Amino acid sequence: MLAGQFHPPTGPNLISSCRSAFTCIGLTAGTICLAIAVIVPCELAAVAATTDTTQEDGNGANQHWSLQPVRQVELPEIGDPLWAASPMDRFIFVRIGEQQLVPAPLAGRRTLIRRATFDLWGLPAKPEAIDTFLTDAAGDQTAFANLVERLLASPQYGERWGRHWLDIARYADTQGEVTDYPIPDAWKYRNWVINALNDDMPYDQFIQAQIAGDILAKDVEDPQQFQDLHHGTGLIALARRFGNNRYLDHHLTIEDTIDTIGRGVLGITLRCARCHDHKFDPVSTDDYYGLYGIFSSTRYPSMSSTDEQTPFNLAPLSRDEHVHQQFDEYWRLLDHYWQQIRNREKEFLKPTLDEFRVTTAAISAAEENGEASEKLQQRREELLAAFDGSYRELMEHGLDWLRDQKQELAKNPPCESVFAVSEGVVADCREHLRGDPKKLGDVVPRDVPRSIVGPDRPVISESYGSGRLELARWLTSPKNPLTPRVIVNRVWHYRFGRGLVATPSDFGVQGQRPSHPDLLDYLASEFIADGWSLKQLHRRMMASRTYRLASLDVSANAERDPNNIYLWKHSRRRLEAEAIRDAMLTVSGELDTTPGEGHPFGPWYDWDYNLNRPFKAVYPSRRRSVYLMTQRLFTHPVLSLFDQADTTQSTAVRKSSHVPSQSLFLMNSPYVHERAAAFSQRLIAASETGAARIELAYLWALGRPPSAEETADVIDYVQRSRAKWQDRAASSQLDAEKRAWSGVTRTLLSCNEFVFVD
Repeated sequence: MLAGQFHPPTGPNLISSCRSAFTCIGLTAGTICLAIAVIVPCELAAVAATTDTTQEDGNGANQHWSLQPVRQVELPEIGDPLWAASPMDRFIFVRIGEQQLVPAPLAGRRTLIRRATFDLWGLPAKPEAIDTFLTDAAGDQTAFANLVERLLASPQYGERWGRHWLDIARYADTQGEVTDYPIPDAWKYRNWVINALNDDMPYDQFIQAQIAGDILAKDVEDPQQFQDLHHGTGLIALARRFGNNRYLDHHLTIEDTIDTIGRGVLGITLRCARCHDHKFDPVSTDDYYGLYGIFSSTRYPSMSSTDEQTPFNLAPLSRDEHVHQQFDEYWRLLDHYWQQIRNREKEFLKPTLDEFRVTTAAISAAEENGEASEKLQQRREELLAAFDGSYRELMEHGLDWLRDQKQELAKNPPCESVFAVSEGVVADCREHLRGDPKKLGDVVPRDVPRSIVGPDRPVISESYGSGRLELARWLTSPKNPLTPRVIVNRVWHYRFGRGLVATPSDFGVQGQRPSHPDLLDYLASEFIADGWSLKQLHRRMMASRTYRLASLDVSANAERDPNNIYLWKHSRRRLEAEAIRDAMLTVSGELDTTPGEGHPFGPWYDWDYNLNRPFKAVYPSRRRSVYLMTQRLFTHPVLSLFDQADTTQSTAVRKSSHVPSQSLFLMNSPYVHERAAAFSQRLIAASETGAARIELAYLWALGRPPSAEETADVIDYVQRSRAKWQDRAASSQLDAEKRAWSGVTRTLLSCNEFVFVD
């Protein structure tokens, strides 16, 4: 088969057309899969760079468009009443006209409910929900608005959009250093994000809690809110760790923090200024180390490292400063015991331990014989004091005592603690010359980047603590030109498949300019006026005619705008890895919709991971993919095949690849076969007749009924497959029925229409 000769079927005659296309290579309808799309031109063309890449005009880098204040934009006047109804559509319609493009017609209700449900829930629409929407007597726009409200009100909205934010936050359940130690409390940040989005927490408060939640908690009376604010600091606490020592490479962890906040919140690549002034954007090394001092004045928790296998600096959930002091001593004592256990056989220590045993035995012998032992006693004390007394307990009580004490201490902390940041020793830092922490330059006062025009720069002094609270308030000031633009653009990116700025985490000179600059500023200013409400932003975007356009190609537009930059249609997109897995579990009837919590890591004091034996695990689950255990250094065996987010850094745009390994997985994976078998059992239990089963199968999987020809093809396939399996002596009649219908369901789970949304 030559590339370009086959067009993947997405409408009627799905199975029959696939069968005819693949007869030449011997594939049956039961094994038709997404895989074939990899040898033909994909309907989702790679997003091309916008041609509007004009550089700055020489008036200075700080004149860059993204650093200017958000403008109050007047709505353009247009003559078409259909496009004039929504303010957002006016901007789109003007650009469509400028580019001489022809807009596609509106999509039908069946397409819209599948599109909106995947967009807001990441799940396929249920047949009863489809029926409710199709039979809504209200006008199309009102009926769709009602649908959007129902979707936004569900907890599944937070699970879907929480996953998007976790991409930005480079969320993982492990630390990322060479051993990739588990973080048992990481899920509390994940669930905090999901709950915050479901509650429509204003975005400015959402960011403030992640930067300075522990500081804000001091003024909160409610115990649950007190805990939640600590959990929110996971954005910082879950920064990637490096090396094999708890804080030896801590400067890289701080760099990861600055990079995540810079790209994730501001859309600026701040880390480029670590070694020298930014080569393109107006960010200096002073800007970088002003921020660095804020985070070096912050205590980061640690679960363990290869060289220090005990937790350290976890934040106590207590307002009592005395308890905080107790916890500091608690972590130090745990570490003190562990270091003795760890080093007991090291060469540097053996002579001291051997001499201590000999001296102790000599003292006992002298005392039994009534001889003087003062000099021996003095030597014993000198040995106990060796290495600053770091091995006193090992010498006095022995290894078994140490292990028992460490275990007992580990099981009985002073109070509950959480993997969250807290205020540390406050101090400005010195510049790392050329990024080398061993070569120090001048002291740089803690500060926010000076080049960003708009919000008044806060005063940060020791009396204010680390400065994280001032940074959080500065980031979310209504005058900050970047923060509202960046989040509005992110939501647009997830909604339409491409941001108004096609580089969502780079609003700098090297990033692309907005395709619709007036629309971006209009949405940003309205977003602030709406109280930073993300749900209201969704309503604005989804109420537009632009969102409701069909994904049909218009031949006149093919050369002018092949990548749909100007939004003359809705771009067809492949589902992300999590949505594919969740959709399979949904249609098979196996999805557990209860919220996930922690993972079965076991207690930290039973762990025994090291450089040569790092932590690595996959925990089976039927819950939504957002609740799966996510490792920083090792990918998930299913999600990784479909381009899961990079957990080692903030992910702005997911890749959408089409490669043979995906096809092989859909054809041969036991995971897909198990889902298909459960899907077929669900069909058999739901209906006794073949035609009714086919109707349900298509509604559950594709959100539409089958055509008459598809129904006939499936009935023919089932009859032939059933007969084949019944001819085998080992197959019962029920078993043959299940196997026959599993071929149908596996086809549906593997077809393009299942994993793409129009």
